[in-house]
Amino acid sequence: MRRPRSDDSLEAMTDSLRHLRIPRQSLLLTTRGDGLDNTSRAVRYQHERGMLRRLGRGAYIDPEAWNALDDRSKHIAFMQAAQSRHRSPLIFCCDSAAALLNYPAYGYYGSVVHAASPTPRRSTPQLRWHQSKLSDDEIIECGGFLITSPMRTLLDIARTTRFGRAVGIVDSGVRTRRRLDERVYAPRVDLEELRERNLEFTGKHGFARAETVLHFARDGADSLGESISRVQEYLLGFPEPELQVAVFDNDGLIGEADQAWPTFRLLGEFDGRAKYTRDVYTHGRSIADIVFDEKVREDRMRATGEGMARWLWDDAHRANRLAQILVTAGLPREPRPRADWRITRR
Repeated sequence: MRRPRSDDSLEAMTDSLRHLRIPRQSLLLTTRGDGLDNTSRAVRYQHERGMLRRLGRGAYIDPEAWNALDDRSKHIAFMQAAQSRHRSPLIFCCDSAAALLNYPAYGYYGSVVHAASPTPRRSTPQLRWHQSKLSDDEIIECGGFLITSPMRTLLDIARTTRFGRAVGIVDSGVRTRRRLDERVYAPRVDLEELRERNLEFTGKHGFARAETVLHFARDGADSLGESISRVQEYLLGFPEPELQVAVFDNDGLIGEADQAWPTFRLLGEFDGRAKYTRDVYTHGRSIADIVFDEKVREDRMRATGEGMARWLWDDAHRANRLAQILVTAGLPREPRPRADWRITRR
């Protein structure tokens, strides 16, 4: 039986969504339902000469503005365009809801938007329909859109998306530790509640896939790169790491290692670009200062007698490169995924 949502949790989610940054674009919209042949001569002229970019029937945007957008903002612009072609509000789900909620995508959010319908509907090249019967608490308003709730969105992602991408998104949704700028994060979802809610889909398509994803997901993964690294380590046959492990020396706390294998006296660190470029991580420090501080931190950690393996984003999603780094650092590897990872399903 589904547990009722408490007033406190509902208020916390509403407040988080209210402050979530939703990038909306200024689109040029023609009369709803008109095709390109029925638009004004001026719009047709600008589109044919590259002065406007078309986002589907009846929706256009300035090309320079488009080129300046990141993948999430582009997908939300496609959502705006899709909504403009429908008289009744769409309920966006799956990747589209995840993009709006700012869950990170391993890969990118594309031009096809996703919407839910209680009855079968024919999908188009711009809009993919998902037949879903949603309860009232699974539909929320966010930034002028109707979307599936964070809980339902993560369940749908776990049930329908390939393993590595699903783990990365679910990890971000259940993460307890949040950066200073809370407005870029969707509300956190409790991992155990997420697993319980998935039991409602027992026997339905995607249930077993979601069970594996949800029991592989961890609260301690601090970034998408760390999540993808852990997925690769599992698939490559390495032991399961502990996450966010505090390391001390005689002077006190040095910091937390992203991963650690205490049995093998090895620490693992994923170096993402955001650590050196985004203000929420840098706190105004220069790249040179950050690199120097990282070097001092690493030297102190190594001085404790622990080994250290470091890798970048390119290494994290290229299996052979990550395997070489970890094997060179002394981590044992088996020819297939190990059975002792904590992903046992109920």
